[in-house]
Amino acid sequence: MVKEDQTPLKDETIYNKRIENTPEAYKKAIRELTHLYLRLRQLDKAKDEFISIASHELRNPMAIIKGNISMILAGDAGLVNNEVKDILTDVFVAVERQIRLVNELLDISRIEAGTMYFNLKEAVNVIQLSDLLVNSLKGVVQMRPVIIKVEKPLKELPTVQADQDKVSQVLINLVTNALKFTSKGSVIMSFYKNGDSVVTCVKDSGQGIPEEQKELLFRKFSKPASASVGTITAGSGLGLYISKKYIEHLGGQVWLESSKLGEGSTFCFSLPITGSSKAKEVAEEIKSLQSLKALHENLKGGP
Repeated sequence: MVKEDQTPLKDETIYNKRIENTPEAYKKAIRELTHLYLRLRQLDKAKDEFISIASHELRNPMAIIKGNISMILAGDAGLVNNEVKDILTDVFVAVERQIRLVNELLDISRIEAGTMYFNLKEAVNVIQLSDLLVNSLKGVVQMRPVIIKVEKPLKELPTVQADQDKVSQVLINLVTNALKFTSKGSVIMSFYKNGDSVVTCVKDSGQGIPEEQKELLFRKFSKPASASVGTITAGSGLGLYISKKYIEHLGGQVWLESSKLGEGSTFCFSLPITGSSKAKEVAEEIKSLQSLKALHENLKGGP
């Protein structure tokens, strides 16, 4: 037998369900969701604009500070004693780090807004770019028990289609990361052909990456809590994320090839060979996107 006090509760539940399933309720829900979506888009756009403006405003004064400190250290303003030089050198390094962070924030803002410009070249030689990087880092590594070298392949490799500046930045990110976590030993850059791609690898003999931290590598602002050598704690946590986005836009991939604690890590990235079907596909896609950006800018600047 059904109790009398259960009937109103059952009827009330049915009544509420009928109200929730009416066309008016659906329309109201859609309006609310649309409003929330548009509001979220506005907030996201405001965030990107803030980062872009703040980054531009920060970069200019920091560049001036860096230039002036460099001139003082070079003796352009007169003799400077060793104690002052040490202090200014620390300031110089800190300013450089902040400039790098600002540039990374600007890059992320452009990537996520879809306004990053890619200057594609049909015949980029990754080995030559690596040689240039190694030469520029000689002064950095000469005081450390670390050897950095480019391991040339026995057979000449084809050129790749890429944005030379973006590839150089990826190489800098991978090599400086390797040096950062390698107290002694070597950092070796090697290359090989794989199908329609040329693969570049950066291998170090550093401390390696703990298994539980590998999944954090290519995430934005990902920095594991451990501060021990060999973990991803230094820097902004943006370098690998930006590298991944650059390489993917250029039609390649970037990945952790291997890493073992106490033995080092190997990171690799691929780029399409000049004239390959993938290279042509990427060139058409980037050309179309940049044409749309140019049209959008023209419309914004119109009457």
